[in-house]
Amino acid sequence: MVDDKLENWSDVSQRLQCSGILIGNGASCAVWKDFGYASLFQIAQEPGQTHKLGQQELAVFTAFDTKNFEQVLGALNSARIVNNALGLPATEIPPRYTAIQNALVEAVKCKHVPWQSVPSSTLSCIQRALLDYKFVYSTNYDLLAYWALMHESGPHLSKDLFWDTVFNLSNTDVWSKSTVILYLHGGLHLYRTSDGRTLKRQAQTGANLLDLFGVPLVSYPDCTPLFVSEGTASDKLRSIYRSDYLAFAYLQLMRHEGPLCVFGSALGDSDQHLIDAIKNAKVRDIAFSIRPNDSTKVIANKASAIAKMPWAALHFFNSTTHPLGNPNLQIA
Repeated sequence: MVDDKLENWSDVSQRLQCSGILIGNGASCAVWKDFGYASLFQIAQEPGQTHKLGQQELAVFTAFDTKNFEQVLGALNSARIVNNALGLPATEIPPRYTAIQNALVEAVKCKHVPWQSVPSSTLSCIQRALLDYKFVYSTNYDLLAYWALMHESGPHLSKDLFWDTVFNLSNTDVWSKSTVILYLHGGLHLYRTSDGRTLKRQAQTGANLLDLFGVPLVSYPDCTPLFVSEGTASDKLRSIYRSDYLAFAYLQLMRHEGPLCVFGSALGDSDQHLIDAIKNAKVRDIAFSIRPNDSTKVIANKASAIAKMPWAALHFFNSTTHPLGNPNLQIA
């Protein structure tokens, strides 16, 4: 029978010694409550937005049956390239592309925590927590995990497999004991070229990555932001397989070895592709975080996880006892 008991993370971690952690939006919300919004697509339609999605832009989303900006921007970019190659008029494509990108940029920036607002101590705490694992699988496209692992000595202790600007699928070996972070759904610092390659953007003097989001890359004018913000599990999987980097990251999750910690993610219906990957990896022991809400919610969350992963031994723990869920991380 499912009860409402939740263990402390310290007890679970000593018993399992997880080799990897899968972090979801709850990890970001533990730092910045505004990350708890329901949908960028909905935000981009709100009346208060300066760059609001219009009827023509919404028609493009409808045509592709998606709410995912990455897919729509990529499709428009491909359409422009094809029309130019065939000598066909493409006068309506650039304005629609610009309008959708502007709406996306505004929606992201109105909800994302500013770089200047994140204390150094918070980044250090997140960094220490992530470096406890051999692999970090992030489904968040915000910059918190990236900022944390780039903080102070972080770059020497972690690897994201971008040895250069462009991800190289033939060069993914890590010979040191560094923590490897993989962004399963992309990130605000990642971009996709029209031929499926993935680029990593660097901060510049006087401009951090959040400031640069939406600013064209001079060397790669045809690239589009690479992050899977929303959609069904199959919708997300399609986006993943359109990118060499995302496909590689997903394959690594499918091959993960050892106990896995799932933090800040309920693994809902739109995350079925993640559940399928974990099942494929034959991960037996899973430490699963749950917020200490009222008994009814805790029981419901536990029952849902058990039903979705019947092959696994689930170890449920109180999310606030994990370093990533420490209430002191919350930025006012």
